Amino acid sequence: LAGRLVHKSTTGANTYYILTNSKRYIPAMNDRVLCIVEDRIGDYYRVTLPASSTGSALLNTCSFEGATKRNRPNLKNGDLLYARISICNTLMEPEVSCMVLPGEGNDSAGASRKDWMTNEGTYGQLKGGSCLQISIGLAQELLKPTSVVLEALGNAKIPFEICIGINGIIWVDSERPEYTILTLNAIQNSEVMSEEQIRGMVKSLVHTVRSTYLDE
Repeated sequence: LAGRLVHKSTTGANTYYILTNSKRYIPAMNDRVLCIVEDRIGDYYRVTLPASSTGSALLNTCSFEGATKRNRPNLKNGDLLYARISICNTLMEPEVSCMVLPGEGNDSAGASRKDWMTNEGTYGQLKGGSCLQISIGLAQELLKPTSVVLEALGNAKIPFEICIGINGIIWVDSERPEYTILTLNAIQNSEVMSEEQIRGMVKSLVHTVRSTYLDE
């Protein structure tokens, strides 16, 4: 792979990897992804993994925090999910899960283990909001704690929720559609800009939205 060498230091471990902007996402264990419910097969849902090399994955109907066979989500075709890759090898179709990995809540990207019925957990169905397909390289940049565009949006006090799939799909929701559109536009524009240009672009978009729509 050709790309930038990145170093990540966590408790008791140092990891080096190549950050590359490939056109296809290759599923890897514990990656966070956005997927779409395609069909139900017995105790499993088949979900589409956009931009992936496998195309689809399986999701157990009970793979949600607090779910049981009597009390579990009833998903429909087309529902959008935020999940993590739980099984991945060359011999079988990958599986995703909407349950937090043990210890996952203790790292820098802490995950909530709240019951699926509360709609406050890290993984699960995403309702409302808007989706955008971006490059896998940009998705990787957004997942870094030093993401300039997300920092600029936060400093501008734009309230929004975001889920970033390493497979190049992002979901954004906010209290106003103008904020959602602003956030999606800022993220998409940031891919070809320097840090200084990104901050200026976000500032300009925020000023335009607030002066054009929110002062009416």
